[in-house]
Amino acid sequence: MNSRLVFPLPEAVDPHGTGPWGIEPSHPYSPRIFLKHRLLQVPLDDSDHARFMRDHELGHLRWSHKHPDAVARRHKIHFDVLQAVEDARINTKLEQLAIETGSGALPEEVATAVAKNLLRRGDMRSVVLTMVAAQGCGANQGHFRKVFAVHPEGAKVIQLAEMARKALWVNGTAKFRDTIRVAKWLQLMLDNVESLESLALRRLQLPGGKGASGFEQALGIATQHGITRRSTTKVPWGKMKLENPPRVRRVDGYLGRGRIASDEGTIPRSIHRQLVDGRVFQRVRRRRGGTVLIDCSGSMSLGTEDLQRILEHSPGASVAAYSGNVRDGVLRVLAAEGRQVDNQWIAAPAGGANVIDGPALQWLSKQSQPRIWVSDGQVTGVNDRMSGVNSLECSALCRQRSIARCNDVAESVKVLRGIRRR
Repeated sequence: MNSRLVFPLPEAVDPHGTGPWGIEPSHPYSPRIFLKHRLLQVPLDDSDHARFMRDHELGHLRWSHKHPDAVARRHKIHFDVLQAVEDARINTKLEQLAIETGSGALPEEVATAVAKNLLRRGDMRSVVLTMVAAQGCGANQGHFRKVFAVHPEGAKVIQLAEMARKALWVNGTAKFRDTIRVAKWLQLMLDNVESLESLALRRLQLPGGKGASGFEQALGIATQHGITRRSTTKVPWGKMKLENPPRVRRVDGYLGRGRIASDEGTIPRSIHRQLVDGRVFQRVRRRRGGTVLIDCSGSMSLGTEDLQRILEHSPGASVAAYSGNVRDGVLRVLAAEGRQVDNQWIAAPAGGANVIDGPALQWLSKQSQPRIWVSDGQVTGVNDRMSGVNSLECSALCRQRSIARCNDVAESVKVLRGIRRR
């Protein structure tokens, strides 16, 4: 490498062409472009790496949005997710135009050190975003792939990054609106991903003894729906109506337990009460609690007897059923606070579609624990349309709000019996 400086010509690719650009030298690994201020900070030496950095930033100038931070806020996307997907789009567009993106990559020892450091920190989110941003970056992509592939979760990271790349180019071209669409999809995928530390220390035990990580579930959903424009675009949820018919039947029993203050015990758990009432100990007592949400869409094929069976095994819990029509649906509360509705109300509250799975789960997420969702996992929005984004949103909500999904009545009864025993 010699000392000759190479100055790019941003005016040649500026789609707006409203004035001259300022150019400043930068560190080789930290180029920046300020579209608003028309300032380009890039390495100016004539090395392969500097040339790639200049081409990449000029790609942002040519194809990226002028205010990406405002776009991220408007669409409720985390900026780092949007930036990673946009980097992948720029790299792959340069690659498509036969502009060299491989020879200017990071030195292998640097890329390897970066990848190993991410794994050591246990930051799965950064691992995924790094692999996504490296798509189309030739040797960089290969260096990161080589390190991540030997990790137990590395194959899933690589698979997810490749799916994001395919989703960007699913229509044969990749525009900024595709970046927004894929970033929304990727953000929901990341909402299902646990840290590497939690993956190593615990596995979420689903009802029936099945174990799966959020990563595995998310990839399973994405694989099931495929990487098409429709499957990576959210279908709007239908409007939900909450129905509270009279609960005239009294039900005896409890589901769950809680702690109350006591002046006797062995371990002082509430030492702050010493100067209030002296009840620094706690004892456990049974109480009403827990919430069961039942999907009554046609795919579940639930009859009145099935709903009554769930009610029978949920004494003291809140139980609600929901189903939808074309553009809306009804969530009906069948039991709450130790009282249930008459038999005439124990049926699907609306049509045989889903439509309101998202709003119904939002309602469930605000109720008392334990939270049980009886559903086959098939969710739809308006017009009973399915999308991978809708399914990922429901999956992430279940994971974040401690909602256990049971596939059918038998599985839910088994779970409820276990809760009652404990």
